[in-house]
Amino acid sequence: MQARDEVDAFIKSVWNGTLPATLGTAAVTGTFSIRGTYCTPSNPSPPGAADTLEILLHGITYDKAMWAGYGLGGGAYNWHAHAGARGYATLALDRLGHGASSKPDPLAGVQPAMHIETIRQIIAAARGDGSSPPALRAAFGGRRFARVVLVGHSYGSYLAPAVASLHPGVVDALVLTAYSTTFSFASLLAAQFGGAAVVDPTRFAGLPAGYVAQASAAERQAAFYAGGYDPAVAAADFARDDTLTTGEFGGFTALVGPAVAAFAGPVLVVSADRDGLTCQQPLAACEAILAKSHADAFPYVTDYTFFVPRNTGHDLTLHFSAPSTFARVHDWLDQRV
Repeated sequence: MQARDEVDAFIKSVWNGTLPATLGTAAVTGTFSIRGTYCTPSNPSPPGAADTLEILLHGITYDKAMWAGYGLGGGAYNWHAHAGARGYATLALDRLGHGASSKPDPLAGVQPAMHIETIRQIIAAARGDGSSPPALRAAFGGRRFARVVLVGHSYGSYLAPAVASLHPGVVDALVLTAYSTTFSFASLLAAQFGGAAVVDPTRFAGLPAGYVAQASAAERQAAFYAGGYDPAVAAADFARDDTLTTGEFGGFTALVGPAVAAFAGPVLVVSADRDGLTCQQPLAACEAILAKSHADAFPYVTDYTFFVPRNTGHDLTLHFSAPSTFARVHDWLDQRV
């Protein structure tokens, strides 16, 4: 129990603004396995979409399965299906340390810099870069994509601009869901976290204490769901919840601020009106936060758009509004690719 309490205390200290000191840098090397779900349209794609790949980056405590809606709702929550119907190929990743991907040291290995580099290498392979490992390029069946769009959710939405800024030219557009530069962690501060192997020894046996999981279905639902949603989806979400790591928490400041503000391409931000983490009620307050995020995070972007799904919480791809959200995102992409 002590390990769980110490991990929970560390997480709460970060969310309260007490960030760990940066003592220096260290090189981390290794060969890692990154798993993903790659989908291509069954019908011919329209111009623009045909040569565009959407790379989907999940948040913390999630894996790639969230983008398929856990197979629930008859496809209503399935980003792949909606994107494919519009002619877009998609690749949903299990980020390093999540899902079926490799699980290196949770502090030194699974942190923002490693996520950024693994994503960069995958983008290079998708574009057919000859410097990419042949096995990685082979995953795309010989295709070379002319355009890459990074689509993030929550933590993945903070990784995406960092990749685009630190590696100019590799990303053509950003779609950031459950994102803003104004955070409120009140709902998560009230939730209990602990070492994943302690919280759920059946699924996470053997993981070191730096791999963390949520301990309560009710607390997860309160933090991530609001308005119009199916409680059965929220229950399935908790049953499938994934981990987060101390490295992801401790390195969060590397994903915000001037260091990742260099991207100048098109940006779409989608945050819901009842997302207590990244927006506020009433609607006008939420819209003001998203407008402010333009100046805060994207000073060189002239093509900045946002919209606010209504009656929807943080996990906006798993609410009743998801189909209309998917449609609006792809309407926006159609105009830019």
